[in-house]
Amino acid sequence: MSETPNTPMTLEGRFPMVRDLANGWWVFVLRGAVAILFGILILMNPGIGLAFVLGILAAWMAIDGVGTLYHAFKGTAGKTGFWFWLDGIISVLAAGIVLFNPGLASLTLVFIVGIWTILTGAIRLVMAFRMGSILLGILGAIAVFFGAWIIIQPGAGLLAIIWIVAFEALLMGGMLLAFGFRLRRIANDPHGPEAQAA
Repeated sequence: MSETPNTPMTLEGRFPMVRDLANGWWVFVLRGAVAILFGILILMNPGIGLAFVLGILAAWMAIDGVGTLYHAFKGTAGKTGFWFWLDGIISVLAAGIVLFNPGLASLTLVFIVGIWTILTGAIRLVMAFRMGSILLGILGAIAVFFGAWIIIQPGAGLLAIIWIVAFEALLMGGMLLAFGFRLRRIANDPHGPEAQAA
């Protein structure tokens, strides 16, 4: 079923995009596992410094960005490819800013993290709407929530960003794992009912 300007995107229009994205399901699983490991590392070492946390966070941003760019480059994102490119580029740029500018004030770095989280979350909400994906929508909403929290409370963010980032990593990692394994089921059975709930 083809899309026309006067016809809203239906499940039939979204399904090919989800099926194409399912070819790279393992990238979502990898990103989810890295995020969860990152969150656990922080929670098990609450005394580590903010600079160290931001360094690890930069690595997470880079891995997340490269994973998103992989989907964009391989063309598995279908008509949402532009949003994957934008998401990946923003993540890699943010990682570079945090990683290669250690001299920036801590408050500035906190704002960068917050802005990155909001932007990528908003982009994922757009992708979720275009693909009809509830899981991706929840992932985007979580990111926007935590990003807004960090920016609205920058003073508290300096003290609590370690915990905020840890819990965000765990939640986002869990959602990425769930999304990745849902895509894996679609990849193994592209005509099955799981495609409708991805």
